[in-house]
Amino acid sequence: MLLPSSNTFEALRQLFREHLQSVYEISEIDFLFRIVVEEKLGVNWNHLKLTERFSESDINLVSPALEALIDGKPLQYILGNTEFLECKLNVDARVLIPRPETEELCDLILGENSKLSSLSVLDIGTGSGCIPIALKRHAPQWELYAVDIDINALQLAEENAKLNNTIVHFSRLDVLQAATLEGEFDIVISNPPYIAESEKTTIHKNVLEYEPHLALFVSDANALLFFRKITKLAVQSLKKGGKLYFEINERFGNETMALLVDSGFQNCRIIKDMTGKERFVAGQLMAAP
Repeated sequence: MLLPSSNTFEALRQLFREHLQSVYEISEIDFLFRIVVEEKLGVNWNHLKLTERFSESDINLVSPALEALIDGKPLQYILGNTEFLECKLNVDARVLIPRPETEELCDLILGENSKLSSLSVLDIGTGSGCIPIALKRHAPQWELYAVDIDINALQLAEENAKLNNTIVHFSRLDVLQAATLEGEFDIVISNPPYIAESEKTTIHKNVLEYEPHLALFVSDANALLFFRKITKLAVQSLKKGGKLYFEINERFGNETMALLVDSGFQNCRIIKDMTGKERFVAGQLMAAP
């Protein structure tokens, strides 16, 4: 176990800096240190002083988190939770860690649709349940449905819905084998696997070694596999005027949008994320193609 030179706040912070400086900037290390201390020790950061002394049991709680960070384990898995649009979600190796881009997707959907209407919304490939739970929290009149192929992910998503006092109807579905989607919907959403296998070399170690590949990767030969099938199913299940939203691989924005156009969607567009990357595609089904 890694131990600081003394049991003071400053010594413990320096231990984090020493062992993580080859991976993170100092500002990032200090942020990680703050989150670990607050979460593991249950203390208020603003009340801590540089001369603060930690007990041996405190050190024993914090040190393993540092060792896990050195090994590349994502902080969210170390803590067992993360924040997502004002929701606190439990996360572990069963599900992807919700990303800021997906928060942007939820904001986009909330901004473009009336929160006061009784809309029926389906999330395909829900993982942790972050999308339907956040939407339900911010638009309580909406009826939220969510599906995933992985029963273990669904179990965690159901726990998260209860944790956030939200009602989401979860069910198992292998979307690639499905002939139809049960029900009619005003909105269909999906953040499906979209990273090509050839892109693995560009993926950070903490993602590649810890997060579920089933939810991340598709073959280069069929990179739009999920988008193609979900678009086809959405055409059958969306009400007139219904909307389809995708989070996408920035490399395939035009190709993904073409799928929607060819399937009869109108008002199709590519939307960039906060970093300027083409990250979302959306369209509206005004009538059967």
